[in-house]
Amino acid sequence: MKTARNLFLSFTALLLSAASCEIAEIGPDRLRGGFDASLEVHSGVSRTVLSGSSVLWTKGDTIVVYKTASTSESHRFGLDPVDDGKANGHFSEAGYEEYYNSPCYAFYPASMAGTVSGSVLTVNLPPVQYYREGSFDRNANPAVAVSSGDGKLAFRNLCGLISVAVNTAEAVSEVKITTAAEEALWGTATVEMGSSPRLVMDKSVTEAQKSLILKVYKKGEDDGQFVSAGPGTSSPGGVLTGDEVPVREFYFVVPAGTLAQGFTVTVTTTTGKFMQKYAVAKASNAIERSVCTAMPGFRFEDESEVVIRTDVPNKAFYKDLFMDAGTNLSKYKNMPVVAYLDLDYEYFYTESYTNTLDNGENLEQAKVFIGSPEDLNGVLLYPDGEPRFRMIYENGGYSTTHGRALWADGRDNIRRFFYNGGSYVGSCAGAFLASRGIIDNDYTTQNGYLGLWPGYVNDTNIYDIYPDYIIPADSPLLKYYDFGGDNRVAEVKHWNGPFFAEYDMVPGTEVLCINDYPAYKYHMKPSVIAYKPSVWSGRVIPSGGHPEQYPDGERRDLMASYIKYAADGIGIAKAKGVLHNGEVRKMTKSTDDDDPAYTKVGDKQCHHFVFALPEGARNVRVRLESLGDFNLSLHLANGTFAFKEDALYKAEGGDSVKELSFETLPKGTWYVGVQCEDTPTCTLGDYGNGKYSGYQYSGNTAVLNGAPYTIGVTWE
Repeated sequence: MKTARNLFLSFTALLLSAASCEIAEIGPDRLRGGFDASLEVHSGVSRTVLSGSSVLWTKGDTIVVYKTASTSESHRFGLDPVDDGKANGHFSEAGYEEYYNSPCYAFYPASMAGTVSGSVLTVNLPPVQYYREGSFDRNANPAVAVSSGDGKLAFRNLCGLISVAVNTAEAVSEVKITTAAEEALWGTATVEMGSSPRLVMDKSVTEAQKSLILKVYKKGEDDGQFVSAGPGTSSPGGVLTGDEVPVREFYFVVPAGTLAQGFTVTVTTTTGKFMQKYAVAKASNAIERSVCTAMPGFRFEDESEVVIRTDVPNKAFYKDLFMDAGTNLSKYKNMPVVAYLDLDYEYFYTESYTNTLDNGENLEQAKVFIGSPEDLNGVLLYPDGEPRFRMIYENGGYSTTHGRALWADGRDNIRRFFYNGGSYVGSCAGAFLASRGIIDNDYTTQNGYLGLWPGYVNDTNIYDIYPDYIIPADSPLLKYYDFGGDNRVAEVKHWNGPFFAEYDMVPGTEVLCINDYPAYKYHMKPSVIAYKPSVWSGRVIPSGGHPEQYPDGERRDLMASYIKYAADGIGIAKAKGVLHNGEVRKMTKSTDDDDPAYTKVGDKQCHHFVFALPEGARNVRVRLESLGDFNLSLHLANGTFAFKEDALYKAEGGDSVKELSFETLPKGTWYVGVQCEDTPTCTLGDYGNGKYSGYQYSGNTAVLNGAPYTIGVTWE
């Protein structure tokens, strides 16, 4: 993989006075039945951000117009299609001539407008802005206009811009600025709708309002694909030499008067790297209205690149294994390998086989895999979508009907479990279920299959045979057992499981075992494979045969080697984000908020954060506060993830507030770990009149939906 040699931020050295702002001329006489409108130019924008003398209107733009004579009345007007992309826009709608021909107030964009009281307008600035190539997010750029009744609207900007230039060989996913002052960068504001409009932010400021985020998406798309903010083709090998012109400039719309006391910029790349720069306060550098400023005169005291390690596996799980013996799967509640490897495990079991999706058994299964009010995430997942177990094991049985009985949401949760780092082992039906479909069915993607291994399997249509398994010399299973030294396991039960003749159609697939059973079509074809699509995902191991119920010998060791290889293939640890000096990060969101970076921590889970400590930092303090009746521990490590066993410093016990304080610490990347020590009591056994069996939770079940907390770091 290509990596950046340099990742740095620079602020364009342009600061023009507010007096140099210009307003584009309205242009030709207005068309009948509409408004002619223009937007004010932000002066000081570096390079060619704007065309001509005014900002271009874009498709879908809408303004809201208020009658000055009756403040309760307003109406929205859309840009006429013929004006899309032109310097001056025409907004109209039939039947509202009284707005065109009367004094009125207008606001752009309409999505940010609130209410008008007298001549004071309430405005709602958004917390997230979106990248626009070569320009700024105009949907986050508020502007007001006053018409005397001539149908002409000359909009004036209420905010200023700040530009951030990024030079990196990696793709940028997000840029964040955090003010050092007690001031809001987004939220509720008011503006006097006169000839000299001024935006006034609400004085009640939350910690969240001190940060403004710019999401970086491909131009014209919202599918989460990121723009490459890397060097041009002239950079040798895609690596910066340090003297290239920045390839991407990122523009933030910022309230006028803010950032005078300094700010922090954090760049996040798509590979999990972070970069922070800390600005030194200078009171003369506050943002000006309708000016694009680069805050000249700011000096950065530290340029520590926070590189998140990608070689540390996740270590914090609730338990090792979850065993699925649900609808239409084999009726086993345990495996010999559980005791053999001393695994913590849970399971779900249903009594009967059924093709009816809405019966009691499948509804109970839905609570397990999809969730319920008591456990919104389902048993496999933490509130932030991370895996709660190291791996799941899928029994044999009937793959198609079981997959359908999981429902679409249940299948999605298993996929999320896998792609977020949990491993998957499946025998027979479990192996079919892990694939996309069956080759014998003309490569049709099977409804109800998971596609964790994105290939197609072969159907044997052979029952009750016992082939030998040959273990190739390069099979990773030999790391765990030598299988008698002959690379062979004799007589492994086969009951119409798949084999994998076209395994090589999926690059990265490993062959773990090969069938040895002459006279059958799958002789010398792979019987067991493994696949791990990324460092973030788990490892999937589909096995055509059934070694899972052998109590001893090489066949039991074969199953144990699957489990061990799956455990060694879990996803890497991840950081929730960068902690800024003085910022208090609130981890209070729930599963339904779908915001993992700010979601509560689950039982036995460990959340990770990083911060870049500059040279000479003094009075360093890391503070954790539990916001509920939960026992959370605080860990700190230098240069690696702060799991309990790896932490240099710890604060544990029952207190709701925990702190780690130091007179000084070495410069560099520090990792913070927040682990939830609570977990519910689990009882394994029958319930539901014996129709179901498995785990039953009691005690502190509230932790299933997560423990809220705040975390922060400060230094001088």
